[in-house]
Amino acid sequence: MPLPNLRSVAHRGAAVRRRWWVVAALVVVLAGAGAWFRLADGDDGNTTQRITATVTRDTYKDTVSATGTISPKRDEDLSFTSTGTVTDVEVAVGDRVRKGDVLARIDDTTLVAQRDAAEAQVTAAQTQLSEDADASSAQRSADEAQLAAARNQLEAAEEAVENATLRAPFSGLVSAVGYQVGDQAGAATGQNGGASDGGSSAAITVISPRQLLVEASVPASDVSRLKKGMQAEITPTGGGEVVYGTVSEVGVIASASDSGAAQFPVTIAVTGSPTGIYPGSSASVAITVTQAQNVLAVPTQALHSSGGTTYVYVVEDGKRTKRTVAVGRAFGVQTEVTQGLKEGETVEVISITRRPGGGNNGPGNGGTFELPGGGTIKGQFPGGAVPGGGPVFKEGS
Repeated sequence: MPLPNLRSVAHRGAAVRRRWWVVAALVVVLAGAGAWFRLADGDDGNTTQRITATVTRDTYKDTVSATGTISPKRDEDLSFTSTGTVTDVEVAVGDRVRKGDVLARIDDTTLVAQRDAAEAQVTAAQTQLSEDADASSAQRSADEAQLAAARNQLEAAEEAVENATLRAPFSGLVSAVGYQVGDQAGAATGQNGGASDGGSSAAITVISPRQLLVEASVPASDVSRLKKGMQAEITPTGGGEVVYGTVSEVGVIASASDSGAAQFPVTIAVTGSPTGIYPGSSASVAITVTQAQNVLAVPTQALHSSGGTTYVYVVEDGKRTKRTVAVGRAFGVQTEVTQGLKEGETVEVISITRRPGGGNNGPGNGGTFELPGGGTIKGQFPGGAVPGGGPVFKEGS
């Protein structure tokens, strides 16, 4: 007798196990969702394992999911735009400040002297213009130009003196301090902490710790569904209570994800000042695109289709009856039923019929099992029982 093809045998065995695990996974999921199942012994000796669900009304949402980073709504890096030596640093990281509070100062001796000189130039230009009251129009035009230039210089000098003191632009929290007494600050450092050639990038950062945003990215296939003002549920990564927000901006310029696919930025403004959510951490977001209330729905798995007709099996008093239904919108694993069912009725989600030859705890050795929609599987659940040790109820239990 020729030896069997071991590779073929192994392949068939693996295929059977895979098919059983698909059914097993469905059993576990549906049981966890509140469905129940039983073994019913028929007149022909077959045993049916049936999972059912109750027809209910509920509120369903169609959402777009994304992940993003939580950031302050306001976040400003403040640097000296005037040149000088830092003489005072009034704050440290973690300090709370009010709008207008002093953060740091530089030595303004030179700046004040330059302002005084500019004031003198304005006074001199005004005097010259008065003395030339009877001069030619050309001379008076020249005097007026000189006065305008002197006033511009004075305005710049006064601004330089004002900028020798760094103040909080809004009430918030100091999140970074890059200055120390004795540091050289100068015009090389920009207002937002950016430095030009040879300048220092030292800055003091003030944030709004309780006014937060979530900056997320969504794939190109979803961005067209989103609009400003849509509501969102925000779940901090690692656990925590769900907080709520509103879409404040939907970007129009794409960037590439790690896989190279196009993605678009979406900004969600967090509602209120919730606790347990922190700048710099990440969160998952579910943006509600549509919401339907009082929807009569059944598990999508309970629906069957044949010849353009959709139907379910209604279970009553242990008997199953085929009934035609009309369906509407799909909400994940649930589908709306618009005609054919009433709230409280019971529908069959899936059934597995075991022919004689199997054990009592799920498919047994040598049993033959009929699957939903037809077809059979021979063999047993791995381990000889319903996956996860789930309960199996015999008729009448």
